[in-house]
Amino acid sequence: MNTPVTTAADSSVKPLRLLFTLALLGYVALYLGFQFLHWILPAQNTTLISRSQSAGFLDLFLMAFPLLAVLIATHMSPQLPGSKIFALVALIEYAAAIVFGGVTFLIGLGGLGWVDTFPETIDALGHVVLTIARLGLVALAGYAVLRVFLALGGRVTLPSALNPPA
Repeated sequence: MNTPVTTAADSSVKPLRLLFTLALLGYVALYLGFQFLHWILPAQNTTLISRSQSAGFLDLFLMAFPLLAVLIATHMSPQLPGSKIFALVALIEYAAAIVFGGVTFLIGLGGLGWVDTFPETIDALGHVVLTIARLGLVALAGYAVLRVFLALGGRVTLPSALNPPA
């Protein structure tokens, strides 16, 4: 039988797990909100196509932060209370990233028709291939969070005090 080894470093970080989980999920929610505003609201000398091509709905930290938050909440013992809610929030964030990332990708394809030189062709091809890869990575991270959510019971229920009387 193996006994878990606890160190001073291990016990010094455990009280911060809830703070890290909330901070990671909160940052991604704020980032998605501001990216949406930046994408939707016109700026000077921009078009919807140019804003869609540079939209950051599929950034690297956006892929990693919700998954990291869920792993911190669920895979370190003891599991944080509210882990199911954290996993649900991460799922919502991934769904928003995939939907808005896919929409902006499709809209941004309209700006790739003006490719004239070989370097512009390489840039356009890189944009298409890397955006599809980022969509796949976000979907993979979302699938991992979905599996964790389902392993936790897969359903969020209201406390009995909030349920309407039958």
